[in-house]
Amino acid sequence: MLNKPFDARRFKIDQDFLPVCTAPGNGPALIFEFDDYVIAVEVTLTDNSRQEASEGEPVRRHVADLAVHYAECPGKPVYGLFIANRIDSNTAETFRIGVWYTRNDVKMQLNIVPMTLRQFKGFFEALFRSGKTDAARVRTLLDRCGSLRGAHEAPAWKRGIEQVIQQTIQSILMN
Repeated sequence: MLNKPFDARRFKIDQDFLPVCTAPGNGPALIFEFDDYVIAVEVTLTDNSRQEASEGEPVRRHVADLAVHYAECPGKPVYGLFIANRIDSNTAETFRIGVWYTRNDVKMQLNIVPMTLRQFKGFFEALFRSGKTDAARVRTLLDRCGSLRGAHEAPAWKRGIEQVIQQTIQSILMN
Protein backbone atom coordinates (compact mmCIF):
# COMPACT_ATOMS: atom_id res chain seq x y z
CA MET A 1 0.00 0.00 0.00
CA LEU A 2 1.43 3.36 -0.99
CA ASN A 3 -0.50 5.50 1.50
CA LYS A 4 -0.29 4.85 5.23
CA PRO A 5 -3.30 3.12 6.83
CA PHE A 6 -4.03 6.14 9.01
CA ASP A 7 -3.97 8.33 5.89
CA ALA A 8 -6.40 5.99 4.10
CA ARG A 9 -9.08 6.62 6.72
CA ARG A 10 -11.05 9.86 6.36
CA PHE A 11 -12.79 9.73 9.76
CA LYS A 12 -11.68 9.92 13.39
CA ILE A 13 -11.42 6.91 15.66
CA ASP A 14 -11.22 6.56 19.43
CA GLN A 15 -8.63 4.73 21.58
CA ASP A 16 -10.41 1.43 20.83
CA PHE A 17 -10.13 2.09 17.07
CA LEU A 18 -13.90 2.62 16.77
CA PRO A 19 -15.21 5.46 14.60
CA VAL A 20 -16.39 8.51 16.51
CA CYS A 21 -18.05 10.10 13.47
CA THR A 22 -18.75 9.51 9.82
CA ALA A 23 -16.34 10.46 7.07
CA PRO A 24 -16.64 14.05 5.89
CA GLY A 25 -18.37 14.74 2.60
CA ASN A 26 -16.68 15.25 -0.75
CA GLY A 27 -14.90 11.91 -0.74
CA PRO A 28 -15.05 8.24 0.19
CA ALA A 29 -14.67 6.95 3.74
CA LEU A 30 -11.42 5.16 2.89
CA ILE A 31 -8.94 5.44 0.03
CA PHE A 32 -6.31 2.75 -0.43
CA GLU A 33 -3.64 3.37 -3.04
CA PHE A 34 -1.55 0.47 -4.29
CA ASP A 35 1.15 0.33 -6.96
CA ASP A 36 -1.27 -0.62 -9.72
CA TYR A 37 -4.76 0.33 -8.50
CA VAL A 38 -6.80 2.40 -6.05
CA ILE A 39 -9.82 1.38 -3.97
CA ALA A 40 -12.38 3.88 -2.70
CA VAL A 41 -14.37 2.26 0.11
CA GLU A 42 -17.82 3.49 1.08
CA VAL A 43 -19.78 2.06 4.01
CA THR A 44 -23.39 2.61 4.99
CA LEU A 45 -25.82 1.44 7.63
CA THR A 46 -28.76 2.09 5.29
CA ASP A 47 -30.18 -1.21 4.06
CA ASN A 48 -33.59 -0.44 2.58
CA SER A 49 -34.85 1.22 -0.60
CA ARG A 50 -33.48 4.57 0.66
CA GLN A 51 -29.98 3.15 0.21
CA GLU A 52 -29.92 3.98 -3.49
CA ALA A 53 -31.20 7.52 -2.91
CA SER A 54 -28.70 8.29 -0.16
CA GLU A 55 -25.66 6.42 -1.52
CA GLY A 56 -26.02 5.96 -5.29
CA GLU A 57 -25.02 9.47 -6.35
CA PRO A 58 -22.32 10.24 -3.74
CA VAL A 59 -20.56 6.89 -4.13
CA ARG A 60 -20.45 7.20 -7.93
CA ARG A 61 -19.31 10.84 -7.69
CA HIS A 62 -16.52 9.99 -5.23
CA VAL A 63 -15.25 7.12 -7.39
CA ALA A 64 -15.51 9.29 -10.52
CA ASP A 65 -13.56 12.11 -8.85
CA LEU A 66 -10.79 9.69 -7.90
CA ALA A 67 -10.79 8.20 -11.41
CA VAL A 68 -10.32 11.68 -12.86
CA HIS A 69 -7.53 12.36 -10.34
CA TYR A 70 -5.74 9.11 -11.23
CA ALA A 71 -6.31 9.44 -14.99
CA GLU A 72 -2.80 10.87 -15.12
CA CYS A 73 -1.55 7.43 -14.01
CA PRO A 74 -2.24 5.12 -16.97
CA GLY A 75 -2.85 1.55 -15.93
CA LYS A 76 -3.93 2.54 -12.41
CA PRO A 77 -7.69 1.93 -12.31
CA VAL A 78 -9.92 3.11 -9.50
CA TYR A 79 -12.32 0.61 -7.95
CA GLY A 80 -15.24 1.39 -5.69
CA LEU A 81 -16.11 -1.02 -2.90
CA PHE A 82 -19.53 -0.39 -1.39
CA ILE A 83 -20.20 -2.18 1.91
CA ALA A 84 -23.53 -2.48 3.71
CA ASN A 85 -25.27 -4.99 5.98
CA ARG A 86 -27.68 -5.63 3.10
CA ILE A 87 -27.37 -4.48 -0.50
CA ASP A 88 -30.62 -3.17 -1.91
CA SER A 89 -31.13 -4.32 -5.51
CA ASN A 90 -31.79 -0.75 -6.67
CA THR A 91 -28.40 0.28 -5.30
CA ALA A 92 -26.73 -2.73 -6.91
CA GLU A 93 -28.36 -1.81 -10.23
CA THR A 94 -27.01 1.74 -10.01
CA PHE A 95 -23.49 0.39 -9.44
CA ARG A 96 -23.94 -2.37 -12.03
CA ILE A 97 -24.70 0.21 -14.71
CA GLY A 98 -21.82 2.26 -13.31
CA VAL A 99 -22.12 5.34 -15.48
CA TRP A 100 -21.10 8.86 -14.50
CA TYR A 101 -20.96 12.00 -16.65
CA THR A 102 -18.43 14.71 -15.96
CA ARG A 103 -19.35 18.40 -16.10
CA ASN A 104 -18.21 18.36 -19.72
CA ASP A 105 -20.57 15.46 -20.51
CA VAL A 106 -17.77 12.95 -20.83
CA LYS A 107 -19.16 9.51 -20.03
CA MET A 108 -17.18 7.49 -17.51
CA GLN A 109 -17.62 3.79 -16.81
CA LEU A 110 -17.15 3.16 -13.08
CA ASN A 111 -16.19 -0.12 -11.43
CA ILE A 112 -18.09 -0.22 -8.12
CA VAL A 113 -18.72 -3.56 -6.46
CA PRO A 114 -21.40 -3.83 -3.76
CA MET A 115 -20.63 -6.29 -0.99
CA THR A 116 -22.30 -7.14 2.29
CA LEU A 117 -20.40 -6.72 5.52
CA ARG A 118 -20.62 -10.50 6.00
CA GLN A 119 -19.01 -11.10 2.58
CA PHE A 120 -16.30 -8.52 3.21
CA LYS A 121 -15.54 -9.98 6.64
CA GLY A 122 -15.44 -13.56 5.31
CA PHE A 123 -13.01 -12.64 2.52
CA PHE A 124 -10.62 -10.74 4.78
CA GLU A 125 -10.76 -13.33 7.56
CA ALA A 126 -9.77 -15.96 5.00
CA LEU A 127 -6.88 -13.79 3.80
CA PHE A 128 -5.55 -13.27 7.31
CA ARG A 129 -6.10 -16.89 8.43
CA SER A 130 -4.18 -18.12 5.39
CA GLY A 131 -1.40 -15.56 5.77
CA LYS A 132 -1.94 -14.59 2.12
CA THR A 133 -2.73 -10.89 2.45
CA ASP A 134 -1.46 -9.96 -0.98
CA ALA A 135 -3.22 -6.85 -2.36
CA ALA A 136 -3.45 -8.52 -5.77
CA ARG A 137 -6.05 -10.90 -4.34
CA VAL A 138 -8.31 -7.96 -3.52
CA ARG A 139 -8.02 -6.61 -7.05
CA THR A 140 -8.67 -10.04 -8.52
CA LEU A 141 -11.82 -10.38 -6.40
CA LEU A 142 -13.09 -6.96 -7.52
CA ASP A 143 -12.30 -7.78 -11.17
CA ARG A 144 -14.10 -11.13 -10.96
CA CYS A 145 -17.17 -9.57 -9.33
CA GLY A 146 -17.17 -6.69 -11.80
CA SER A 147 -16.87 -9.00 -14.79
CA LEU A 148 -20.33 -10.40 -14.02
CA ARG A 149 -22.14 -7.07 -14.37
CA GLY A 150 -22.79 -7.22 -18.11
CA ALA A 151 -24.47 -10.63 -18.05
CA HIS A 152 -26.82 -10.02 -15.12
CA GLU A 153 -29.35 -7.62 -13.71
CA ALA A 154 -28.93 -6.55 -10.09
CA PRO A 155 -30.44 -9.51 -8.18
CA ALA A 156 -28.51 -12.05 -10.25
CA TRP A 157 -25.34 -9.91 -10.04
CA LYS A 158 -25.61 -9.91 -6.24
CA ARG A 159 -25.94 -13.72 -6.27
CA GLY A 160 -22.95 -13.93 -8.63
CA ILE A 161 -20.88 -11.74 -6.30
CA GLU A 162 -21.78 -14.07 -3.43
CA GLN A 163 -20.65 -17.09 -5.47
CA VAL A 164 -17.37 -15.44 -6.47
CA ILE A 165 -16.64 -14.47 -2.87
CA GLN A 166 -17.38 -17.98 -1.58
CA GLN A 167 -15.25 -19.57 -4.32
CA THR A 168 -12.43 -17.13 -3.54
CA ILE A 169 -12.62 -17.87 0.19
CA GLN A 170 -12.49 -21.62 -0.50
CA SER A 171 -9.55 -21.17 -2.86
CA ILE A 172 -7.64 -19.06 -0.33
CA LEU A 173 -8.19 -21.54 2.49
CA MET A 174 -7.34 -24.61 0.38
CA ASN A 175 -4.04 -23.31 -1.01
